[in-house]
Amino acid sequence: MTEWRLNCYDGKAYTLPNPVAWRLDYGLGSPCDSFWVKTLWSVGQEETLAAGTRMQVFHDGALCFVGVVDECEVRWSEEGCVAELSGRGLQALLLDNQAEAADFGQATLGEILRRYVTPFGIRLAKPVSLPAAAGFSVGSGSSCWKVLYDFARYHGGATPRFTRTGQLALHAWEDRTVLSLDGTSPVTDVVWRDKRYGVLSQVTVKDVTGLVRQTVENAAFRREGGRCSRVLLLPRDTGYQARRYRAQFQLDRSAAERKTAAVTVAIPFAAWPGDLVQLALPGWKVSGRWRVQESRVTLGERGCATKLTLGKTDAVL
Repeated sequence: MTEWRLNCYDGKAYTLPNPVAWRLDYGLGSPCDSFWVKTLWSVGQEETLAAGTRMQVFHDGALCFVGVVDECEVRWSEEGCVAELSGRGLQALLLDNQAEAADFGQATLGEILRRYVTPFGIRLAKPVSLPAAAGFSVGSGSSCWKVLYDFARYHGGATPRFTRTGQLALHAWEDRTVLSLDGTSPVTDVVWRDKRYGVLSQVTVKDVTGLVRQTVENAAFRREGGRCSRVLLLPRDTGYQARRYRAQFQLDRSAAERKTAAVTVAIPFAAWPGDLVQLALPGWKVSGRWRVQESRVTLGERGCATKLTLGKTDAVL
C-alpha cells in the first residue's frame, strides 16, 4: 500500500485520498527526482492543497520519497473532481538557490556543507571523508547544487545524489545485486538503445587567458566517426591534474549514456538508482550485470510497475 502525505507550512499534515494515478522518478542528480500524483478531491478544499509545501510517500510503511511541492491543481468536470500535485526531490532546494561568488584558499567538505547544504535542512545519509580542495572558486550565478557537485565530483570523486528518504548521499556505491530478472520475471517491456547524440569525442580545457590549455580525446568514439567537441573555461589557478580530471570526466560522463537498456517490470519499487541488476532475458544480448541509472515507479490503469534505465556497471555517473 502506498500512502501520500502532504505537509503544510503551518505544521499540519494531510493524507491524500487513494490516488487514481501517480509517478515517482528517481535519478542520480540529473534530472532531479520528481513526483506527480492524481487523486479524487472535493470542491471547496483548494486552499488545503495550496498550503502544502512538502510531499512524503510511504510504501508498506517505509518512507520512499521526500519532495518539494511545485504545483497543485484542482479540476472539476462531468466525471467529478480531481486534484493533481507535482514537484521535485529535495535537490530542488539546492538547484533553486543561488550561491554568492566566493574564493576559498582551502575548501573542506564541512565548509561546503555548512554554507550550501545544511541551511536548507538537508543532512548527509552517511559520514564520508573527502579531500580538501585548494583554490576552490564559486562562480557568480552558480546554484548551491553546482557548488556541491563541483566540489564533490571534480575534487572528491564522489557522485552526489539523494536517497529515497531525502538525505544527501556522497558515499561509494554499494555493489550488491538486488534484483535478478530472467524468463520467469514479470517483465513487460525491454528496450536496448545506442545513442550517439551527446557523446563527446574531444574536450579542451583552458584558462581565461587561453594560454594554458589541454585537450583530451575519446579515441574509440573518434574511430567510429564521432565528432562532438566541447571547450571548458576554468579559473587560472586550476591545477594541471584538476584540469585533466575535469576534461576526462566530461568524456566519460557523456559516454555513460550511450549504450543503455530499459526494462519495465510489474513490481513496484523494484530497484533504486545505483543498485546492480542481473539480467538473463531469453533471446536478448543484454544479459549480465547492469547498474540502475534511473528508476520510474508508476500507478496506472494496469497497476504498479517500475521502469529501470540501466547502464554499464563501470559507467561514470
